[in-house]
Amino acid sequence: MKILVPVDASEAALAPISYLEELARSGVKLEVLLMNVQPRFHRHVCQFTSRAARDGLRAERSRAAMARAIEQLSVRNIPFRVFAEVGQPAERIAVVAEREQVDEVMMGVGRHPAWLRWLNPSIAQAVMERTDIPVTVLARGHAGAFERYAVPAGVAGLAALLLAVE
Repeated sequence: MKILVPVDASEAALAPISYLEELARSGVKLEVLLMNVQPRFHRHVCQFTSRAARDGLRAERSRAAMARAIEQLSVRNIPFRVFAEVGQPAERIAVVAEREQVDEVMMGVGRHPAWLRWLNPSIAQAVMERTDIPVTVLARGHAGAFERYAVPAGVAGLAALLLAVE
């Protein structure tokens, strides 16, 4: 089974690795493609830096972002290949998934407050919109006090206000 695992430097991005370990233990033959996407630099930055310097910085950032994932996959004896891409994360993830003909994309994400989900659509959602390849999203973390209490109280208050108006 060929699985693409995009990672950044966050702890949440490592969530798929423990799941992959369980799959490997159950006898599933895995080929993991580990990738990191670095952003393009603004044209004003490009104007004052060399291409070699920018490429070197991106390579360094990619190595740092993937270091813990590489270590964890190595310790668990899960075979993997590494990719570093440049561009918009969702677009590059979808392109690599299609190009490499993966069976699945596994993404670890952190939990965000409910109000932030409306303002900033997740990369995982954007990947799902760009490809027909299955995307598994593994969340890590827990909801904070604001999300557990203030948001539901606010929604209940709004519902009571709407009922009172009618």
